[in-house]
Amino acid sequence: MNNAIIFIRSEEEKKLSKAPYLGGNLLLHTVKELKKVKDIDNIYIVGADSEVPGCIKKNSVNSVIKDIDTNEGKVLLVSPLYPELNSDDYSKVLNKDCEGAVIIYEGETCETFMMRSSRLADFQNIKYEPVEIKHKKVVKFTEEDALNSKEESLDNVVVFPLTSSVEIVNEVCNYLNIEPGKVDIKHFADGETLVELGESVRGKKCYVVQSTCKPVNETLMELLICIDALRRSSAAEINCIIPYFGYARQDRKAMPRQPITAKLVASMLENAGAHRVVTFDLHAAQIQGFFHCPVDDLTTVPMMGQYFRRKKLNPDDLVIVSPDHGGVKRARTLAEMLGSPLAIIDKRRPQANVAEAANIIGDVDNKDVIIVDDICDTGGSLIAASNILKENGAKDIYVCITHGLFSNNAAIRIQDSPIKEVVVTNTIVPNEESLKNTDKITTLSIGWMLSKLILAVSCHTPVSDVYALYE
Repeated sequence: MNNAIIFIRSEEEKKLSKAPYLGGNLLLHTVKELKKVKDIDNIYIVGADSEVPGCIKKNSVNSVIKDIDTNEGKVLLVSPLYPELNSDDYSKVLNKDCEGAVIIYEGETCETFMMRSSRLADFQNIKYEPVEIKHKKVVKFTEEDALNSKEESLDNVVVFPLTSSVEIVNEVCNYLNIEPGKVDIKHFADGETLVELGESVRGKKCYVVQSTCKPVNETLMELLICIDALRRSSAAEINCIIPYFGYARQDRKAMPRQPITAKLVASMLENAGAHRVVTFDLHAAQIQGFFHCPVDDLTTVPMMGQYFRRKKLNPDDLVIVSPDHGGVKRARTLAEMLGSPLAIIDKRRPQANVAEAANIIGDVDNKDVIIVDDICDTGGSLIAASNILKENGAKDIYVCITHGLFSNNAAIRIQDSPIKEVVVTNTIVPNEESLKNTDKITTLSIGWMLSKLILAVSCHTPVSDVYALYE
Protein backbone atom coordinates (compact mmCIF):
# COMPACT_ATOMS: atom_id res chain seq x y z
CA MET A 1 0.00 0.00 0.00
CA ASN A 2 1.42 3.41 -1.05
CA ASN A 3 0.79 6.57 0.94
CA ALA A 4 1.42 10.28 0.53
CA ILE A 5 2.11 12.54 3.51
CA ILE A 6 1.84 16.32 3.32
CA PHE A 7 3.93 17.95 6.05
CA ILE A 8 3.15 21.39 7.45
CA ARG A 9 5.80 21.97 10.09
CA SER A 10 5.41 25.55 11.29
CA GLU A 11 3.04 28.51 11.62
CA GLU A 12 4.78 30.12 8.66
CA GLU A 13 4.07 27.08 6.50
CA LYS A 14 0.42 27.09 7.58
CA LYS A 15 0.09 30.60 6.17
CA LEU A 16 2.01 29.63 3.05
CA SER A 17 -0.23 26.62 2.44
CA LYS A 18 -3.25 28.97 2.51
CA ALA A 19 -1.77 31.31 -0.11
CA PRO A 20 -4.28 31.91 -2.96
CA TYR A 21 -3.72 29.68 -5.98
CA LEU A 22 -6.03 28.93 -8.94
CA GLY A 23 -9.16 29.99 -7.11
CA GLY A 24 -8.23 27.92 -4.04
CA ASN A 25 -4.95 27.62 -2.16
CA LEU A 26 -1.65 25.78 -2.47
CA LEU A 27 -2.65 22.99 -0.10
CA LEU A 28 -5.92 22.19 -1.88
CA HIS A 29 -4.15 22.24 -5.25
CA THR A 30 -1.48 19.82 -3.99
CA VAL A 31 -4.14 17.43 -2.70
CA LYS A 32 -5.97 17.59 -6.01
CA GLU A 33 -2.81 16.67 -7.93
CA LEU A 34 -2.01 13.80 -5.57
CA LYS A 35 -5.47 12.33 -6.08
CA LYS A 36 -4.70 11.93 -9.78
CA VAL A 37 -1.95 9.42 -8.96
CA LYS A 38 -3.53 5.96 -9.14
CA ASP A 39 -0.76 4.29 -7.12
CA ILE A 40 -1.46 6.37 -3.99
CA ASP A 41 -3.93 4.74 -1.60
CA ASN A 42 -4.05 7.27 1.28
CA ILE A 43 -3.16 10.94 1.68
CA TYR A 44 -2.16 12.04 5.20
CA ILE A 45 -1.84 15.67 6.28
CA VAL A 46 0.33 16.44 9.32
CA GLY A 47 0.07 19.85 10.99
CA ALA A 48 -2.93 21.37 9.20
CA ASP A 49 -5.47 23.48 11.11
CA SER A 50 -8.55 21.96 9.52
CA GLU A 51 -9.77 18.82 7.82
CA VAL A 52 -9.24 18.46 4.06
CA PRO A 53 -11.79 16.36 2.13
CA GLY A 54 -10.38 13.01 1.07
CA CYS A 55 -7.38 13.22 3.42
CA ILE A 56 -6.51 11.76 6.83
CA LYS A 57 -5.54 14.47 9.32
CA LYS A 58 -2.78 13.65 11.85
CA ASN A 59 -1.01 15.73 14.48
CA SER A 60 2.42 14.10 14.37
CA VAL A 61 4.67 11.86 12.31
CA ASN A 62 4.52 9.19 15.03
CA SER A 63 0.76 8.87 14.67
CA VAL A 64 1.21 8.37 10.92
CA ILE A 65 3.87 5.70 11.41
CA LYS A 66 1.45 3.69 13.54
CA ASP A 67 -1.05 3.68 10.67
CA ILE A 68 1.38 2.64 7.96
CA ASP A 69 2.56 -0.90 7.40
CA THR A 70 6.37 -0.60 7.44
CA ASN A 71 6.95 -3.88 5.63
CA GLU A 72 5.53 -2.99 2.23
CA GLY A 73 4.64 -0.05 0.04
CA LYS A 74 6.23 3.37 -0.34
CA VAL A 75 5.69 6.82 1.10
CA LEU A 76 5.76 10.12 -0.76
CA LEU A 77 6.62 13.14 1.42
CA VAL A 78 5.13 16.28 -0.08
CA SER A 79 5.39 19.98 0.64
CA PRO A 80 2.39 22.13 -0.36
CA LEU A 81 4.76 24.94 -1.36
CA TYR A 82 5.37 23.63 -4.88
CA PRO A 83 2.06 23.98 -6.73
CA GLU A 84 3.64 23.56 -10.20
CA LEU A 85 4.39 19.89 -9.57
CA ASN A 86 1.78 17.78 -11.34
CA SER A 87 0.59 14.22 -11.00
CA ASP A 88 2.93 13.03 -13.76
CA ASP A 89 5.89 14.12 -11.62
CA TYR A 90 4.51 12.29 -8.60
CA SER A 91 3.80 9.16 -10.64
CA LYS A 92 7.33 9.03 -12.06
CA VAL A 93 8.86 9.17 -8.60
CA LEU A 94 6.43 6.74 -7.01
CA ASN A 95 7.09 4.17 -9.74
CA LYS A 96 10.86 4.24 -9.17
CA ASP A 97 11.94 1.12 -7.32
CA CYS A 98 14.57 2.68 -5.06
CA GLU A 99 15.23 3.48 -1.44
CA GLY A 100 15.00 7.24 -1.86
CA ALA A 101 14.41 9.72 -4.63
CA VAL A 102 14.05 13.45 -5.16
CA ILE A 103 11.76 15.15 -7.68
CA ILE A 104 13.63 17.49 -10.01
CA TYR A 105 11.58 20.44 -11.28
CA GLU A 106 12.85 22.87 -13.93
CA GLY A 107 16.45 21.93 -13.23
CA GLU A 108 16.27 22.59 -9.49
CA THR A 109 15.84 20.20 -6.57
CA CYS A 110 12.45 20.21 -4.93
CA GLU A 111 11.97 18.96 -1.36
CA THR A 112 9.62 16.14 -2.24
CA PHE A 113 10.99 12.74 -1.21
CA MET A 114 9.96 9.17 -1.81
CA MET A 115 11.23 6.35 0.37
CA ARG A 116 10.27 2.97 1.75
CA SER A 117 7.83 3.11 4.65
CA SER A 118 10.50 1.61 6.88
CA ARG A 119 12.63 4.76 6.47
CA LEU A 120 9.87 7.20 7.39
CA ALA A 121 11.07 7.48 10.98
CA ASP A 122 14.40 8.88 9.75
CA PHE A 123 12.60 11.99 8.55
CA GLN A 124 10.72 12.89 11.71
CA ASN A 125 13.01 15.73 12.72
CA ILE A 126 13.94 17.17 9.33
CA LYS A 127 14.14 20.96 9.32
CA TYR A 128 14.37 22.98 6.16
CA GLU A 129 13.88 26.50 4.86
CA PRO A 130 10.73 26.83 2.73
CA VAL A 131 11.42 27.76 -0.87
CA GLU A 132 9.32 28.13 -3.99
CA ILE A 133 10.49 27.05 -7.43
CA LYS A 134 10.06 29.82 -9.99
CA HIS A 135 11.39 29.38 -13.52
CA LYS A 136 14.59 27.50 -12.66
CA LYS A 137 15.39 29.83 -9.76
CA VAL A 138 15.03 29.04 -6.07
CA VAL A 139 13.49 32.01 -4.31
CA LYS A 140 12.57 32.11 -0.64
CA PHE A 141 8.80 32.32 -0.23
CA THR A 142 8.14 34.15 3.03
CA GLU A 143 5.11 34.75 5.23
CA GLU A 144 4.99 38.32 3.91
CA ASP A 145 4.90 37.02 0.32
CA ALA A 146 1.95 34.81 1.19
CA LEU A 147 0.05 37.65 2.84
CA ASN A 148 0.77 40.02 -0.06
CA SER A 149 0.26 37.50 -2.86
CA LYS A 150 -2.16 38.63 -5.51
CA GLU A 151 -5.48 36.83 -5.44
CA GLU A 152 -5.64 34.67 -8.54
CA SER A 153 -9.37 34.25 -8.30
CA LEU A 154 -11.01 32.81 -11.39
CA ASP A 155 -14.57 33.41 -10.18
CA ASN A 156 -15.08 35.89 -13.03
CA VAL A 157 -13.53 33.68 -15.72
CA VAL A 158 -15.54 31.42 -18.02
CA VAL A 159 -13.94 29.19 -20.66
CA PHE A 160 -16.33 28.04 -23.40
CA PRO A 161 -15.58 24.99 -25.56
CA LEU A 162 -16.83 24.94 -29.13
CA THR A 163 -17.01 21.90 -31.39
CA SER A 164 -13.35 21.48 -32.35
CA SER A 165 -11.82 22.13 -28.93
CA VAL A 166 -13.88 20.29 -26.32
CA GLU A 167 -11.01 18.02 -25.21
CA ILE A 168 -8.54 20.90 -24.89
CA VAL A 169 -10.98 23.00 -22.84
CA ASN A 170 -11.65 20.09 -20.48
CA GLU A 171 -7.90 19.76 -19.92
CA VAL A 172 -7.44 23.51 -19.42
CA CYS A 173 -10.32 23.75 -16.96
CA ASN A 174 -8.95 20.79 -15.03
CA TYR A 175 -5.65 22.66 -14.60
CA LEU A 176 -7.50 25.85 -13.61
CA ASN A 177 -9.82 23.99 -11.23
CA ILE A 178 -12.94 25.48 -12.83
CA GLU A 179 -15.87 24.03 -14.75
CA PRO A 180 -16.09 24.56 -18.55
CA GLY A 181 -18.68 27.14 -19.61
CA LYS A 182 -22.09 25.84 -20.62
CA VAL A 183 -22.83 26.29 -24.30
CA ASP A 184 -25.22 24.51 -26.65
CA ILE A 185 -24.57 24.34 -30.40
CA LYS A 186 -27.49 23.42 -32.63
CA HIS A 187 -27.96 23.11 -36.37
CA PHE A 188 -31.16 23.74 -38.30
CA ALA A 189 -32.25 21.42 -41.08
CA ASP A 190 -30.93 23.83 -43.73
CA GLY A 191 -27.48 23.98 -42.11
CA GLU A 192 -27.81 27.20 -40.09
CA THR A 193 -25.90 27.26 -36.78
CA LEU A 194 -27.33 28.41 -33.45
CA VAL A 195 -25.08 28.94 -30.41
CA GLU A 196 -26.85 29.34 -27.06
CA LEU A 197 -25.04 30.20 -23.82
CA GLY A 198 -26.14 28.10 -20.86
CA GLU A 199 -25.12 30.56 -18.12
CA SER A 200 -24.91 34.26 -17.39
CA VAL A 201 -21.76 36.03 -18.60
CA ARG A 202 -22.67 39.59 -17.60
CA GLY A 203 -19.51 41.37 -16.46
CA LYS A 204 -17.33 38.24 -16.83
CA LYS A 205 -14.05 37.55 -18.60
CA CYS A 206 -14.95 35.04 -21.29
CA TYR A 207 -12.63 32.81 -23.29
CA VAL A 208 -13.92 31.02 -26.39
CA VAL A 209 -11.74 28.18 -27.64
CA GLN A 210 -12.17 27.02 -31.23
CA SER A 211 -9.71 25.89 -33.88
CA THR A 212 -11.04 26.89 -37.29
CA CYS A 213 -10.08 23.55 -38.82
CA LYS A 214 -12.03 21.11 -40.98
CA PRO A 215 -14.91 21.80 -41.62
CA VAL A 216 -13.33 25.27 -41.73
CA ASN A 217 -16.34 27.38 -42.67
CA GLU A 218 -18.57 25.65 -40.12
CA THR A 219 -16.14 26.06 -37.22
CA LEU A 220 -15.51 29.68 -38.19
CA MET A 221 -19.24 30.47 -38.19
CA GLU A 222 -19.66 28.78 -34.80
CA LEU A 223 -16.93 31.04 -33.41
CA LEU A 224 -18.39 34.22 -34.90
CA ILE A 225 -21.91 33.41 -33.67
CA CYS A 226 -20.63 32.59 -30.16
CA ILE A 227 -18.73 35.91 -30.02
CA ASP A 228 -21.91 37.74 -31.03
CA ALA A 229 -23.88 35.90 -28.33
CA LEU A 230 -21.31 36.91 -25.70
CA ARG A 231 -21.31 40.54 -26.82
CA ARG A 232 -25.11 40.73 -26.69
CA SER A 233 -25.04 39.10 -23.22
CA SER A 234 -22.86 41.91 -21.78
CA ALA A 235 -19.61 39.96 -21.32
CA ALA A 236 -16.89 42.25 -19.96
CA GLU A 237 -14.13 40.65 -22.08
CA ILE A 238 -14.32 38.35 -25.08
CA ASN A 239 -11.03 36.54 -25.64
CA CYS A 240 -10.88 34.29 -28.69
CA ILE A 241 -8.41 31.42 -28.38
CA ILE A 242 -7.93 30.02 -31.87
CA PRO A 243 -5.22 27.34 -31.58
CA TYR A 244 -5.28 26.80 -35.34
CA PHE A 245 -6.14 29.93 -37.33
CA GLY A 246 -7.80 28.78 -40.56
CA TYR A 247 -7.23 30.76 -43.76
CA ALA A 248 -3.82 31.90 -42.45
CA ARG A 249 -2.18 30.62 -45.64
CA GLN A 250 -4.13 33.21 -47.64
CA ASP A 251 -2.18 36.11 -46.17
CA ARG A 252 -1.17 37.93 -49.37
CA LYS A 253 -1.90 38.25 -53.09
CA ALA A 254 0.51 35.65 -54.44
CA MET A 255 -1.00 36.06 -57.91
CA PRO A 256 -3.25 38.67 -59.58
CA ARG A 257 -6.94 38.69 -58.63
CA GLN A 258 -6.45 36.62 -55.46
CA PRO A 259 -8.14 37.54 -52.13
CA ILE A 260 -6.39 38.13 -48.80
CA THR A 261 -8.77 35.94 -46.81
CA ALA A 262 -6.75 36.06 -43.59
CA LYS A 263 -7.50 39.79 -43.40
CA LEU A 264 -11.19 39.12 -44.11
CA VAL A 265 -11.37 36.63 -41.22
CA ALA A 266 -9.59 39.11 -38.91
CA SER A 267 -12.13 41.82 -39.76
CA MET A 268 -15.05 39.42 -39.19
CA LEU A 269 -13.76 38.45 -35.73
CA GLU A 270 -13.33 42.08 -34.66
CA ASN A 271 -16.70 43.15 -36.06
CA ALA A 272 -18.37 40.27 -34.21
CA GLY A 273 -16.99 41.66 -30.93
CA ALA A 274 -13.64 39.97 -30.12
CA HIS A 275 -11.48 41.98 -27.70
CA ARG A 276 -8.38 39.76 -27.96
CA VAL A 277 -7.20 36.93 -30.18
CA VAL A 278 -4.82 34.20 -29.07
CA THR A 279 -3.39 31.72 -31.55
CA PHE A 280 -0.44 29.40 -32.09
CA ASP A 281 2.26 29.68 -34.76
CA LEU A 282 0.51 31.77 -37.37
CA HIS A 283 1.56 30.81 -40.88
CA ALA A 284 2.85 34.36 -41.26
CA ALA A 285 3.50 36.46 -38.15
CA GLN A 286 2.49 39.65 -39.93
CA ILE A 287 -1.14 38.45 -39.85
CA GLN A 288 -1.19 40.05 -36.39
CA GLY A 289 -1.19 43.38 -38.20
CA PHE A 290 -4.55 42.55 -39.78
CA PHE A 291 -6.15 43.08 -36.35
CA HIS A 292 -6.71 46.27 -34.36
CA CYS A 293 -7.26 44.34 -31.11
CA PRO A 294 -4.39 42.69 -29.18
CA VAL A 295 -3.10 39.43 -30.70
CA ASP A 296 -0.96 36.89 -28.87
CA ASP A 297 0.77 34.62 -31.38
CA LEU A 298 2.17 31.87 -29.15
CA THR A 299 4.72 29.38 -30.37
CA THR A 300 5.06 25.70 -29.50
CA VAL A 301 8.79 25.65 -30.30
CA PRO A 302 9.82 25.78 -26.58
CA MET A 303 7.56 22.76 -25.94
CA MET A 304 9.16 20.94 -28.88
CA GLY A 305 12.61 21.90 -27.62
CA GLN A 306 11.87 20.41 -24.21
CA TYR A 307 10.62 17.20 -25.85
CA PHE A 308 13.77 16.74 -27.94
CA ARG A 309 16.09 17.69 -25.07
CA ARG A 310 14.64 14.77 -23.15
CA LYS A 311 15.58 12.47 -26.03
CA LYS A 312 19.23 13.20 -25.20
CA LEU A 313 20.20 13.68 -28.86
CA ASN A 314 23.81 14.74 -29.34
CA PRO A 315 23.65 18.43 -30.41
CA ASP A 316 26.93 18.05 -32.33
CA ASP A 317 25.38 15.33 -34.51
CA LEU A 318 22.06 17.14 -34.94
CA VAL A 319 20.91 19.66 -37.54
CA ILE A 320 17.68 21.67 -37.39
CA VAL A 321 16.10 22.03 -40.82
CA SER A 322 13.64 24.60 -42.13
CA PRO A 323 11.63 23.11 -45.03
CA ASP A 324 11.45 26.53 -46.75
CA HIS A 325 12.76 30.08 -46.43
CA GLY A 326 9.62 31.27 -44.61
CA GLY A 327 10.20 28.99 -41.61
CA VAL A 328 13.82 29.95 -40.95
CA LYS A 329 13.05 32.01 -37.84
CA ARG A 330 11.10 29.14 -36.27
CA ALA A 331 13.89 26.66 -37.05
CA ARG A 332 16.59 29.02 -35.78
CA THR A 333 14.78 29.34 -32.44
CA LEU A 334 14.79 25.56 -31.98
CA ALA A 335 18.41 25.35 -33.15
CA GLU A 336 19.46 27.87 -30.49
CA MET A 337 17.54 25.96 -27.82
CA LEU A 338 19.25 22.67 -28.71
CA GLY A 339 22.65 24.17 -29.53
CA SER A 340 22.68 22.73 -33.06
CA PRO A 341 23.40 24.16 -36.53
CA LEU A 342 20.74 25.17 -39.03
CA ALA A 343 19.99 24.04 -42.59
CA ILE A 344 17.42 25.30 -45.11
CA ILE A 345 15.66 23.46 -47.92
CA ASP A 346 15.10 25.49 -51.07
CA LYS A 347 11.52 24.58 -51.94
CA ARG A 348 9.31 25.39 -54.90
CA ARG A 349 5.51 25.16 -54.83
CA PRO A 350 4.16 24.98 -58.39
CA GLN A 351 0.54 24.82 -57.12
CA ALA A 352 -1.45 24.49 -53.89
CA ASN A 353 -0.64 21.35 -51.85
CA VAL A 354 2.19 20.45 -54.24
CA ALA A 355 5.80 20.99 -53.15
CA GLU A 356 9.13 20.26 -54.79
CA ALA A 357 12.40 20.30 -52.81
CA ALA A 358 15.32 21.54 -54.89
CA ASN A 359 18.49 22.10 -52.83
CA ILE A 360 19.81 22.06 -49.25
CA ILE A 361 21.62 25.04 -47.80
CA GLY A 362 23.79 23.51 -45.06
CA ASP A 363 25.43 20.17 -44.24
CA VAL A 364 23.28 17.21 -43.12
CA ASP A 365 25.62 14.38 -44.11
CA ASN A 366 25.79 11.69 -41.40
CA LYS A 367 23.62 13.85 -39.09
CA ASP A 368 20.30 13.36 -37.35
CA VAL A 369 17.88 16.09 -38.45
CA ILE A 370 14.75 17.75 -37.07
CA ILE A 371 12.46 19.41 -39.61
CA VAL A 372 10.47 22.29 -38.11
CA ASP A 373 7.26 23.53 -39.73
CA ASP A 374 3.94 25.07 -38.71
CA ILE A 375 1.46 22.98 -40.73
CA CYS A 376 1.26 19.48 -42.16
CA ASP A 377 -1.69 19.30 -44.56
CA THR A 378 -1.26 16.58 -47.18
CA GLY A 379 2.32 15.90 -46.14
CA GLY A 380 3.79 16.79 -49.53
CA SER A 381 6.35 19.24 -48.17
CA LEU A 382 7.51 16.86 -45.43
CA ILE A 383 7.87 13.88 -47.76
CA ALA A 384 9.79 15.93 -50.33
CA ALA A 385 12.01 17.35 -47.60
CA SER A 386 12.72 13.96 -46.01
CA ASN A 387 13.58 12.41 -49.38
CA ILE A 388 16.12 15.09 -50.30
CA LEU A 389 17.62 14.93 -46.79
CA LYS A 390 18.10 11.16 -47.11
CA GLU A 391 19.69 11.64 -50.54
CA ASN A 392 22.17 14.03 -48.89
CA GLY A 393 23.21 11.56 -46.19
CA ALA A 394 20.91 12.35 -43.24
CA LYS A 395 20.48 9.60 -40.64
CA ASP A 396 17.36 9.71 -38.41
CA ILE A 397 14.76 12.26 -39.53
CA TYR A 398 12.44 13.80 -36.96
CA VAL A 399 9.67 16.31 -37.67
CA CYS A 400 7.95 18.74 -35.32
CA ILE A 401 4.71 20.32 -36.47
CA THR A 402 2.36 22.66 -34.63
CA HIS A 403 -0.81 22.01 -36.63
CA GLY A 404 -1.45 18.47 -37.87
CA LEU A 405 -4.20 18.63 -40.50
CA PHE A 406 -3.18 15.29 -42.06
CA SER A 407 -5.57 15.64 -44.99
CA ASN A 408 -6.25 12.90 -47.54
CA ASN A 409 -3.73 10.06 -47.11
CA ALA A 410 -1.06 12.09 -45.29
CA ALA A 411 -0.71 9.55 -42.45
CA ILE A 412 -0.07 6.70 -44.88
CA ARG A 413 2.48 8.76 -46.78
CA ILE A 414 4.29 9.56 -43.52
CA GLN A 415 4.35 5.87 -42.57
CA ASP A 416 5.93 4.97 -45.92
CA SER A 417 8.47 7.83 -45.77
CA PRO A 418 12.02 7.92 -44.33
CA ILE A 419 10.69 9.98 -41.38
CA LYS A 420 11.32 8.32 -38.00
CA GLU A 421 8.91 10.38 -35.87
CA VAL A 422 6.49 13.26 -36.32
CA VAL A 423 5.82 15.30 -33.16
CA VAL A 424 2.63 17.36 -33.38
CA THR A 425 0.49 19.33 -30.93
CA ASN A 426 -3.25 19.00 -30.36
CA THR A 427 -4.16 22.45 -31.68
CA ILE A 428 -6.25 20.31 -34.03
CA VAL A 429 -7.85 17.19 -32.55
CA PRO A 430 -6.21 14.31 -34.47
CA ASN A 431 -8.35 12.12 -36.68
CA GLU A 432 -8.20 8.75 -34.94
CA GLU A 433 -9.00 6.88 -38.15
CA SER A 434 -6.12 8.43 -40.06
CA LEU A 435 -3.70 7.93 -37.16
CA LYS A 436 -4.41 4.20 -37.21
CA ASN A 437 -2.42 4.10 -40.44
CA THR A 438 0.85 5.11 -38.76
CA ASP A 439 2.77 4.64 -35.53
CA LYS A 440 5.16 7.50 -36.24
CA ILE A 441 3.02 10.37 -34.88
CA THR A 442 3.44 11.63 -31.29
CA THR A 443 0.99 14.24 -29.94
CA LEU A 444 1.89 16.85 -27.31
CA SER A 445 -0.81 18.82 -25.51
CA ILE A 446 -1.03 22.63 -25.40
CA GLY A 447 -3.46 22.45 -22.45
CA TRP A 448 -0.92 23.38 -19.77
CA MET A 449 0.36 26.34 -21.82
CA LEU A 450 -3.19 27.56 -22.47
CA SER A 451 -4.12 27.38 -18.79
CA LYS A 452 -1.07 29.50 -17.92
CA LEU A 453 -1.98 31.96 -20.68
CA ILE A 454 -5.52 32.37 -19.32
CA LEU A 455 -4.06 33.02 -15.86
CA ALA A 456 -1.64 35.58 -17.29
CA VAL A 457 -4.34 37.46 -19.23
CA SER A 458 -6.83 37.36 -16.35
CA CYS A 459 -4.25 38.51 -13.76
CA HIS A 460 -2.56 41.03 -16.11
CA THR A 461 0.87 39.40 -15.98
CA PRO A 462 3.27 38.91 -18.94
CA VAL A 463 2.04 36.28 -21.39
CA SER A 464 5.64 35.51 -22.37
CA ASP A 465 6.16 33.94 -18.93
CA VAL A 466 4.42 30.77 -20.20
CA TYR A 467 7.58 29.90 -22.13
CA ALA A 468 9.62 29.71 -18.93
CA LEU A 469 7.81 26.44 -18.17
CA TYR A 470 9.76 24.78 -20.98
CA GLU A 471 13.26 26.22 -20.44
